[in-house]
Amino acid sequence: MSDKEFYTVPFVWSRTVWVVTFGVFALWIGGVIWMLYQIFADESIMEPIIGLIVLNAIMLPMVILCEGYAPQRLEIGRSKLVVLRRYNSVTIPRHMIKRVLRLPDNAMRTAVRTFGVGGLFGYFGAFYARKIGSFQLYATRLDNLFLIELCDNRRVVVSCAEPERMSLLLE
Repeated sequence: MSDKEFYTVPFVWSRTVWVVTFGVFALWIGGVIWMLYQIFADESIMEPIIGLIVLNAIMLPMVILCEGYAPQRLEIGRSKLVVLRRYNSVTIPRHMIKRVLRLPDNAMRTAVRTFGVGGLFGYFGAFYARKIGSFQLYATRLDNLFLIELCDNRRVVVSCAEPERMSLLLE
């Protein structure tokens, strides 16, 4: 390992994240276009206007929140690990890390999302898996996952596009 103090690794989206994110935007835009068509084509415009307002009142905050809390970059350093997000980045000091384990690529196959996002801009939030227990997940792909066990018995799982960089936490 070089003498560099920390590495910044971008979260690289998987094909599933691209498809889900594109699909959500396509449905949103399609719904808006359909309702605008209904407004200009029909004599009764009240229902499409209400539908347009409700659709945008749901979708706009959802997209803003999901994009803001989605993992953007991972800073791996000798003194800390930081999951950079637009809102509320997650910092884990090195002295709080008990151990770091690489998970197999199928580790999330049986995981259950208890509160979080499963595809729109990534996978993040609270999850549960029988072999891991409850954990916080910050990922944009479901391979190259690392389980970080903390001294206070919390568990964090992160994906890392450059898995060899995680060795900096083990030194």
